[in-house]
Amino acid sequence: MIDVAEPPDPVMAFLQSSNLPAQFCSQNGWIMSESMTYEVLHQTENKCFIYITFMESIMEGSGCQCDQKSCYGRMELVFDENNGVISGCTIT
Repeated sequence: MIDVAEPPDPVMAFLQSSNLPAQFCSQNGWIMSESMTYEVLHQTENKCFIYITFMESIMEGSGCQCDQKSCYGRMELVFDENNGVISGCTIT
């Protein structure tokens, strides 16, 4: 049987490798990348406006997780001619 994997989502790949989503953290914690989702709000030929949500892991001084906070925000992403994300910024 041939294993056919889906091509990677360029938006999710950008979000998970970028430090931009961390700007939505409220407690200076860690982004739980497996909880990250986004919704496209508006799209043009080379730009996309998204709403991103994820859980932030809050750590105690001892290094143990003590809480999780829901984080969210809006971002603008710019695409190249191959639909790869080349830049992004947060929208306040």
